[in-house]
Amino acid sequence: MTRRSALLFARLSLSCGLACSMALAEPRTTTVHEHSENDDCFAPLVDGCGKAERLRRRFAAGLLPSDLPAANSDPFADREAFSDTDVLNNSLDIAVDPTAQTIAGSNTITVKSLVPNLTQFTFALRSNFTVSAIEINGVASALPTAPVGSSYLRKITLNRPYALNEVFTVKITYSGVPVSAGFGSIEFTTQAGIPVVSSLSEPYYAGTWWPAKDGDFALPGDNSDKATWNIALTTPSNLVGVSNGTPQGADTLPDGRKRWRWASNYQMSTYLACFSMTNYNARSVSYTYNPPGGGPSVTFPFRYYLYPQSDTTANRAAWEKVLPMMDVLQPIFGVYPFANEGYGMYQFPFGGGMEHQTMTGQDGYGESLTVHELGHQWFGDNVTCRTWSDIWFNEGMADYTECLWAEKKIGSTGQTALLSALNARKPSSSAVAGTVYVYNTASDSAIFNTSLVYYKAGWVWHMLRGVMGDATFWNFLGQIRAQYTGSAVTTEDIRAVADAVTGKDFAPFFNQWVYLGGAPTYAKGYSPLTVNGKTYAKFHIRQTQSTSYPTFTTPIDSQFTSGAGSVMYKVSPVARTSWFVRPTPAVPTAFNLDPNTWILNYGKTAETYVSTGAPPVVLEGLPVPGAAPAFQVSPSSVRLTFSENMNLSAANFQVLRNGSPLPFTYSWSLSTLTATLQFESKLSPAAYTVQTLGSPTSVATSVALDGDIANANLASSLPSGNGAPGGGMSYNFGVVAGTCPADLNNDGAVDDADFVLFASAYDVFATMAADINGDGQTDDGDFVLFASAYDLLACP
Repeated sequence: MTRRSALLFARLSLSCGLACSMALAEPRTTTVHEHSENDDCFAPLVDGCGKAERLRRRFAAGLLPSDLPAANSDPFADREAFSDTDVLNNSLDIAVDPTAQTIAGSNTITVKSLVPNLTQFTFALRSNFTVSAIEINGVASALPTAPVGSSYLRKITLNRPYALNEVFTVKITYSGVPVSAGFGSIEFTTQAGIPVVSSLSEPYYAGTWWPAKDGDFALPGDNSDKATWNIALTTPSNLVGVSNGTPQGADTLPDGRKRWRWASNYQMSTYLACFSMTNYNARSVSYTYNPPGGGPSVTFPFRYYLYPQSDTTANRAAWEKVLPMMDVLQPIFGVYPFANEGYGMYQFPFGGGMEHQTMTGQDGYGESLTVHELGHQWFGDNVTCRTWSDIWFNEGMADYTECLWAEKKIGSTGQTALLSALNARKPSSSAVAGTVYVYNTASDSAIFNTSLVYYKAGWVWHMLRGVMGDATFWNFLGQIRAQYTGSAVTTEDIRAVADAVTGKDFAPFFNQWVYLGGAPTYAKGYSPLTVNGKTYAKFHIRQTQSTSYPTFTTPIDSQFTSGAGSVMYKVSPVARTSWFVRPTPAVPTAFNLDPNTWILNYGKTAETYVSTGAPPVVLEGLPVPGAAPAFQVSPSSVRLTFSENMNLSAANFQVLRNGSPLPFTYSWSLSTLTATLQFESKLSPAAYTVQTLGSPTSVATSVALDGDIANANLASSLPSGNGAPGGGMSYNFGVVAGTCPADLNNDGAVDDADFVLFASAYDVFATMAADINGDGQTDDGDFVLFASAYDLLACP
């Protein structure tokens, strides 16, 4: 569903204040709406006909936008669990009378039992419909009863217990005058004096027009039970019927009415099924996708249906932009998921659009609207939010699809266009306090909250892209599709895929950005630092948002500019104020935080560097983390340079050789701020770990060392620090034998000069100076290796 539709809904609960929200929540006993000071809440937006205006008219007529929730706190207390059955197919055969505003017909549901001894089957059909017959496997059965406290659900007692994996059919024959709910779940109206009847079941209103297995009204529900689709739609002779999938033909009935047959063999969630009927002009265009870099081409039809008066050159051209949109989206999203049946659009009487699977309904022609609904075909239809609490997956990704189209379409300015589109979809600083995850699924306006479920959720996807990088992000989206195609995902499913693709823990990200409310506001400051002729930037990032918001630990880009150019680092704040030190090519002259706008935030104020509480860090280590010098050139010491004068002693350090402590002599140089750990000889082949022990502190401030290192085997992990005082330093390096370990003086040959070195080391049994075999001492085993290499005039 487009954010425009949701915007109209959101005005009911957000823009109007508590009074309107309470008015919507209270049941009404009168049929005439008395004007009050709250009427302005329901004023239509400037675009005129929209869902909020439709809800206003319903409220004015004394009707609630949606039925009241059931009082039953346990929806499965008196019926089978939702997961007890799997619907394989819905075969709907209905006649719609636009004059009498009735629907009559049947749905034959093919069901598989997922449990032993299944004795019940529950479906949704609002109480205003009459069920006249139930057939199980073609045999008449007892009429359904209603579960406790429900005006939507009907429960059938099966003719016998059905075994695990046993398949049966339930045919439900029904008729009645539909009652529209939600966005207008089933609407009878006109266009240019011609009847138009259209459905829009999202979120849980399918039962207002057809009998279907569906999630419970006003509860999070479950969209995971998908099924294939057949519909025979009977209309007056002058009208055209459209639905999901592909047209199977049109029959003229003896009384002159038309029966339009459609079918889809793709798995589809209940709320995505649709129909519409009016005197459409039908058009079709063939589309072919040629994947970049080769691969088989894919060809399918694009069908669209317009009201005759809307069938203009301009409107056709606007909707046919679907074709270049397909070209842009498929390289990053994958091949259109319903290519075997094509894609379609039809004009409908609702505001905005609705992503019915393979057949989108729209009332407008704007690019953002069209690409939003197209993006849903991948994210929302092919892979669907499992519950309405997870609707941010659908709408946030479709909202971000609008931004991706702005970024990648032909003639785009790229990153500039992307940021412009994102900033146009930035929630207000007050609205952002809410959560992307929907806790109140009893409220349509909460489920489709524009600021949160659309705008903020779109930023969540953008931030995931920023944290992961483009290549990993596109792979992440691909893995979601690969694992859940034709199915549904929860928020935790999405997080698990992120963890698996990146090898990182995304729980903090999802906790802060999805499950909790708010967004950061930053203050930043920096100070130049020079140590041993090398330049650095000391800087802090302070979060000043409401204390009711979390501290956001999302990695953020920090860019420093100097006379020698600029350099950018990604750092992860861990507290309301976090401090870091990073090298710069020259003395830094400017600090820019998040220069490419990868994080949703509400300010980046520059301030004087906050030195109070700033921890010292380890600037350099020699050997560097991850180093692996050959034995011939291995070091005889470890040197650690700090950002300031430190309270240190030998007891604050440890060097491990293959896991065992190695003796050293400690010294400190105040002029270079360097601690030296000197060994008895050069280090022989082995794995080494350098560690700080205890809690070393700054001489000047007594603040503890921030020694945390992100990757103990990566040279760029220094300077140390995760942004907060405390945390020891530990990194690894190794010494390898090399191609000629017996060449002790590294002159390229094993000769008499090496023998002199070997002999002097051999007299000191515990030294590593000639430890060719890497066992930690120079002994007979090393002599055998040296002797075998002694004849080499030149090392290989």
